Amino acid sequence: MNKHPIIITGHPYAFPYYFKVFEFFENKDNLIFILPKLWKAKMGKINIKLEKKTGFVIYGAKAVSFGGRGLSGLFKGWVPATAILLPYMRIKYRSRVLYSCSEPNLLTTLYNGLFAKLFGFKHVLFSWQNVPPEKRMSGVKLIFSNALVRLNLRFADGIICGNKKAADIVRKFKVENEKFKVIICPLSGTDTAKFKPGIESNWREKLDVKPEEKVILFYGALDKRKGLDVLLEAFKILTYNLKPIIYNLVIVGTGPERQNLESRIKDLELDNKITLLEWLPNDQLPALLSAADVFVYPSVPSGGWEEQFGYAMAEAGACGVPVIATRTGSINEVVRDNESGILVESNNPEQLAEAIHKILSNDELAKRMGEHGRKYVVENFSHQIIAKKISAFLYKYV
Repeated sequence: MNKHPIIITGHPYAFPYYFKVFEFFENKDNLIFILPKLWKAKMGKINIKLEKKTGFVIYGAKAVSFGGRGLSGLFKGWVPATAILLPYMRIKYRSRVLYSCSEPNLLTTLYNGLFAKLFGFKHVLFSWQNVPPEKRMSGVKLIFSNALVRLNLRFADGIICGNKKAADIVRKFKVENEKFKVIICPLSGTDTAKFKPGIESNWREKLDVKPEEKVILFYGALDKRKGLDVLLEAFKILTYNLKPIIYNLVIVGTGPERQNLESRIKDLELDNKITLLEWLPNDQLPALLSAADVFVYPSVPSGGWEEQFGYAMAEAGACGVPVIATRTGSINEVVRDNESGILVESNNPEQLAEAIHKILSNDELAKRMGEHGRKYVVENFSHQIIAKKISAFLYKYV
């Protein structure tokens, strides 16, 4: 460890598959982490306990808020012990840089920023937010949120933006500090050594899928903004109108829409064609993707939110599986339309069904798109690429 290691904090890195990017840092022994001892995700259904990681210095502390609405949401990922740990690390390790993987519209970020400046740290933030604030809120809420963002940016020395639209939003706030730096880069990469084509899998046998049948796969949160009701309508069109291909739909995940999905599947009389699986660990997903013929992600705008990246789509691409998604948010940065997959309009089951049929009725097209998707993800979103980008950006401040 050199004289000025970088301090990294933020609840996203409590997830092992996000943290993994740091294993690809050339100077990973020069990183120190402050992470939640316990992080509760998916409305408390998934509990992630902090584990020791060989080669890393990690300080575990209690997180007070796991998100939600109102004031609690503004403190998402708040680790109060940061105020004590920062001066300790400043003295013990002579650290000079704090990277808070935390949005600029959170009070958690302000807390970190205030203590970072108090103890002489350069402060770097992170943002996924790709919808302008005036399109997400109004009135007092908008005024307060914009004031908080401006204050956090004023206390910051740079920001990592997970997509191009997020960078555009940050720049519109016109940060007065000319030395303020912006980079476009997701918070972590995709494990292209784990997610790759040709993985041995027995999922088709488990799902009782015949060799000539096609598997359509979705995995993610089961909530309305993922457009799963649109997917069911599209699957109905595929099953009854776009023959002679035999289609099987597999939906994996947990969330508030699960019961509605189960009821809707029964209403459509598609029980024997659709499989609902509970949330699977990330390590099991490559084999499942290997059994899929196409990956579908019909995300829809919802309440001022639009898809900000989509790691599931990047993982599918890395496995050489063509992706069909919607033309919303920042999806077009992950899926290249008519190259690695097809983008359709949101809330349009007819377009979605036609796109699925187009790929699944043309093996050559599916193969070409899968190969392009693999190449695109490896060259742009692999852990190796993202690690280099984040490392180079953070070390500008050391």
